Formats: sequence, C-alpha cells, structure tokens
Amino acid sequence: MTIEHVAVIALVVEVTIMVLARFGTERRHWIHHKRGGPAPLKKDDITDVPVVLYALAAVAVAVGAVTTHVELTLSAVGTFALFGILLPAFAANSVMVLATRGRPGSVARWQQGIAWAVAVGGGMASAGLVS
Repeated sequence: MTIEHVAVIALVVEVTIMVLARFGTERRHWIHHKRGGPAPLKKDDITDVPVVLYALAAVAVAVGAVTTHVELTLSAVGTFALFGILLPAFAANSVMVLATRGRPGSVARWQQGIAWAVAVGGGMASAGLVS
C-alpha cells in the first residue's frame, strides 16, 4: 500500500466521521423541533473548530510536506490547505461532537487526545495526495 492509498483512506474516514457528526446534530435539531426536546447547543456545529485543531493539522501538514519532499506549487498549497488542514480539523472536531453528543465543552482528556490524533493523522496523510 502506497502513501497515496493511505491518504485516500484517511480522506474517506474523515468525511465519514463528519457526515456522522452532522447527522447527529441534525437529529438533535429535529428532536428539539418535533418533540420539544432540549435545545441544541451553539457549539453543536462541526464547523465551530477550536484553533488548536487547525494548528495541529497545519504542523502535521508541514512535517508531511518536508518528509515527502513535495514541490510547493499553488496547487499543492491549495490541496494542503483543504485536505491537510481544513478537513482534518473538521473531522477532529466531529470526533468531539460525536463523543459528547453535541457538548464539546465537556470533552474528556482521552476524547481530546483522539481528536488531536485525527487532526495530526489527517494532516500527515495529506502529503500523499500531493506527492
């Protein structure tokens, strides 16, 4: 298996995590609307990402780009920004939303560690999409 295969698998896993988290958010909104359940929290959105997740993904992208000797063209930088920083950070925040059912403020340390690992892993694997 090459780095390209790993990058595509990581991308599919990230998108799947984000879809599951978004589905959970929409379900909570629907239950609130139809049955009068508790109102969803403002932080129950997968795009409300803490800055530390963007930073972890950015550092991982830089390390991945240096270790795979990628030529930094405009296309490569755009690919790194989208698939190496934005998507891994969204997927990592989705892990926290899924783990806490929309209450990312109550994240345990081990859940936060998993989210950080998703951000770093996605950032590192994105180098395979460019090489």
